[in-house]
Amino acid sequence: MAENKYQVPALIRANKILDYLSKHEADMAEIMSALGLPKSTVYSLLLTLEEIGFVRRLPGGQKFTLGFRLFELGTITVSKVSIRDQAISRLQQLSQQEKVTCHLGALDGNEAVYLLKVDPHDDILINSWEGKRLTLNRSAMGKVLLAWLPRERQDELIESLEFLPVTPKSFVDKDQFRNHLADVKHQQWAMDDEEDIIGIRCLAAPIFVPDGSVRYSLSVSSVVQKIGDDRVELLRQRVVETARNISRALGTSEDVWS
Repeated sequence: MAENKYQVPALIRANKILDYLSKHEADMAEIMSALGLPKSTVYSLLLTLEEIGFVRRLPGGQKFTLGFRLFELGTITVSKVSIRDQAISRLQQLSQQEKVTCHLGALDGNEAVYLLKVDPHDDILINSWEGKRLTLNRSAMGKVLLAWLPRERQDELIESLEFLPVTPKSFVDKDQFRNHLADVKHQQWAMDDEEDIIGIRCLAAPIFVPDGSVRYSLSVSSVVQKIGDDRVELLRQRVVETARNISRALGTSEDVWS
């Protein structure tokens, strides 16, 4: 076919070998059998891939696995991906479709900070701004950023927070809050149900980076009249879906959600 006339068959075969080795440690015979390639082809491609660092031999010298050069190139690729570039169009779409304010945020010290804000074309706007800082234990975004931290770091941050009854729904007990974070991690989303400001509800989901950690969070906010009980489940689905799409755009594997 015309669109394939510039393909290099050797590169296609090399890619098949790399893809196979990403899932299996294998010797030459196993690769030949699995991919249906001739011995001479597999032999020459493996030697070339080994020479440039794309594959390496395991102890014993018979089996092959992926080489560290691929890790190096992958790290460089990920470093060039901007979280704002990947998030902004998705936040704009979510905001306009659901008529809510969307935020992208990250952990900074013992606070969350907004990196990006998108308002809907609506008459109800949330008083927030890029650079605004949030209390971790009174925000959906803060809960998400805490929930996936290693336990020691999580405990350290919780101990640094004040658990004040800012509203009747604020968490005031640290142990109760720890149990709540376990629920957040299990269900993979969080809600601030008027815990910081009466009349305002927020939903948030984690954004995973390629190493499997949660570096960012996506949240939506609006008045309770717009995020009533009848809309929470729909918004939850949209927020989680959008956060996962951003994670995928950053190069994150599907394995983080399994």
